[in-house]
Amino acid sequence: MLLAGKISDIPQAEEASHAADIEKRIVFAPGKFWNDYVARHFSVKGKNTQTPFHTHDWPHYILILSGRCNATIDGTVYPLEKGCWAHVPPNVEHFIENTGEEPLEFICIVPPEGDPAGSAALA
Repeated sequence: MLLAGKISDIPQAEEASHAADIEKRIVFAPGKFWNDYVARHFSVKGKNTQTPFHTHDWPHYILILSGRCNATIDGTVYPLEKGCWAHVPPNVEHFIENTGEEPLEFICIVPPEGDPAGSAALA
């Protein structure tokens, strides 16, 4: 088992709900070093590309690695860039839009029920 590597070498998770310009890779998850949470790396390629507008029963913990975005959380728009963070509480509507020319990259951490693909992809 590898204990380190490049995020870009992790296979993309298949997601029917994400736009073609959004890539998702599961870095840590149950069965892969972190049984309590799922850490996903997202890359949002195109300017103005956004994640789906949605809500659910679990929180998100977001760390912006590169690029710029607007995170709309509970109706408030938060301009974020490399080095920023965001917390999305449970049951709050939210989405993220790439506002920069370069790809937006971020880590999004959720509990296992927030990404069952995290466990399924590792089985």
